[in-house]
Amino acid sequence: MEAIVPLAFVLIVLVLVGGVLLAVLGRKRSAGNFQRLLRSGPGWRQVPGNELWRQVRVLREFASSRGLHDYFHLAGQHRGRSFEAVQYRRPPGLGQRVFTFGFAVVLPRPVPGPELRLARSGVFGALGQDLRVASGDPEFDRAYLLTSPDAEFARRAVPPGLARALLTDERMKDVVLEFAPDHVVAFRGGSAKPETVLPVLDLLVDVHGGVPWGELSGR
Repeated sequence: MEAIVPLAFVLIVLVLVGGVLLAVLGRKRSAGNFQRLLRSGPGWRQVPGNELWRQVRVLREFASSRGLHDYFHLAGQHRGRSFEAVQYRRPPGLGQRVFTFGFAVVLPRPVPGPELRLARSGVFGALGQDLRVASGDPEFDRAYLLTSPDAEFARRAVPPGLARALLTDERMKDVVLEFAPDHVVAFRGGSAKPETVLPVLDLLVDVHGGVPWGELSGR
């Protein structure tokens, strides 16, 4: 019995030390990914964090009741458009030890209007006042969930050409697109690094370019 107590103590210390080492290694890996992101585009720079997540529903849902930490925030220009990319960290829940990560890529919304969300079926569900909107393309409607409180706006914002292009776009895997009041946002769970952020950034720029903003300005 006397030998068991020291052994248990040693095991506890080893677990604690291992946890600390894993956390340190994780931070170093994240810092390396962030530096690689900053080098991915000319003039890309780290900027102070903000409360953007409070303005975007998909981010508020990811935060749940725990809030989000703006862990790393960069801004720059890509293909002629200003953008921001943010690594979010969600604190552990009750009885948990692990932080959860997700990232968002953000473009300014050219004109105000109703909110809209779009993702492959199964990624999220219609909530609150949202309506599931039928685009008129049966194949697209089977593959994607399009929701908005304004069905007419949603159909105009996702015209047939854009819908057909998204059908075969593998960059949409696990991504939720949202037209928030002031931003167009793409959110995906996981770590922000060039291999994950750059395809989503290109996707968002393509989607932004496929939306007929001029026709929506009167909404």
